[in-house]
Amino acid sequence: MPSGIDNHMPRKFDSEIYISPADEWIFRGNPIDKEEILTYFRNNLHGNEKGVYIENTFGELSEHGYIKIDGFPCHVLHVEVLEDEILFLTDDGRSYPFGAFEIYETKDGGILGLRSIEDRIKYRFTWNAAKELSDLLIEEDGFTYLDWKGVKMQIPMYEGEVTVPLPNDYS
Repeated sequence: MPSGIDNHMPRKFDSEIYISPADEWIFRGNPIDKEEILTYFRNNLHGNEKGVYIENTFGELSEHGYIKIDGFPCHVLHVEVLEDEILFLTDDGRSYPFGAFEIYETKDGGILGLRSIEDRIKYRFTWNAAKELSDLLIEEDGFTYLDWKGVKMQIPMYEGEVTVPLPNDYS
């Protein structure tokens, strides 16, 4: 093996995957609609200072395929209110407790979610999940609050962008 090559550095590239404003995953103009592939992609999404990428690992080799996002790559499918916590079940095959998952109000009156450790990957609430969450929300004086177990917390307004461009290296 030639010296100076690091086999542990991931290969980085434009995956040519695009998330449309309607949350469709598109590869080279063709929709990706196989649910097992979408679950894999969603489960392996990561963000960094450059953008959002899908991480693929093959033994000791890995690659980061960056994606362009104009919609929501992930969705909250169900909000489960338990005795001692609120869980957000998502289409990336995970469930997040409130605290590890943050909710924000959008300027258009919607709600979006973010994992506390990841600010570039946003979650749209499905109609059912939004209805389940709405049972915990109250509006007062133009503000929205989460009211749970006697504690009322204001839902902050999301000031960021939903879109995430491709890194400059690949656009």
